[in-house]
Amino acid sequence: MSSIVNATVKNPRGIHARPSSEIARTSLKYKSEIIIKCDDRSANSKDVLQLIMLELFEGSNVTIEAKGEDEIEAVKEIKSLIEKEYHFD
Repeated sequence: MSSIVNATVKNPRGIHARPSSEIARTSLKYKSEIIIKCDDRSANSKDVLQLIMLELFEGSNVTIEAKGEDEIEAVKEIKSLIEKEYHFD
């Protein structure tokens, strides 16, 4: 079984290095395997470089899929980070 949710990137600058780092760091606290898919590409959400290479821009639609004992919580939290509007100086 797995949990799957869809999300849309809302950050005007997309998911660049800092948001990718936050997503990866947050993902590491979950035991589940978490995969983020966009178009024909996919990334392990625990790997910052894979997330950056997805090239997620504002408006990008992604699918978040998690498999494991804490999959429901994992997809909910990762969705909130994908949809977050980051404010960095």
